[in-house]
Amino acid sequence: MLRIGKQHTLILLVALLASGCSRPAATSSGLAEGNTPTQCGAERWAVKTLTDPEAGQVNLAPKPATVETLAGLPVPNGFGRDAQRLEPETQAYTVAATLVEFKGEADSDIHLVIVGASGQSMIAEIPDPSCAQGSRVLPQISRARAQFVGRFGQPSPSWHHVNAPIQVTGVLFFDVPHGQAGVAPNAVELHPVVDVSP
Repeated sequence: MLRIGKQHTLILLVALLASGCSRPAATSSGLAEGNTPTQCGAERWAVKTLTDPEAGQVNLAPKPATVETLAGLPVPNGFGRDAQRLEPETQAYTVAATLVEFKGEADSDIHLVIVGASGQSMIAEIPDPSCAQGSRVLPQISRARAQFVGRFGQPSPSWHHVNAPIQVTGVLFFDVPHGQAGVAPNAVELHPVVDVSP
């Protein structure tokens, strides 16, 4: 039978108590200080974060749009899980909508479900800046994340239900449908989000 000395037991007990009682301070990035994302995304991640070779082609001067307009766009030819940036994904848009829910995702994004006047929903995503290193819009992503957290609080893996007007600016992105909450019929998103305002 394994025997553990009193000193080892005391050290183990102190370590367990310390790990369960300490809670790192939150930062504006939406992560607890001292923590890094456990995982960043994979599927078309470079396109999602503007770290891909074609990121320089993106027009960051946003065009106004509605959820309904973007959700009605056709899925471009050549789209697939491994597709490079497609022509419709070279434009930023600003959408005024209602934020109905959000949460922190396993890939460290903040997942926003926004709804237009008709009730049509779509997704907008704010990456964690540490998962977007080298992005041409890294400062904008950092600012947008801080803006969002400052207004709505820290994301968690559970859904936060809200009903608040929001204006979101981001780059058009076509995702692969995988049962995500709030997905548009064409799986279009604003990803990355580069600005959030009331």
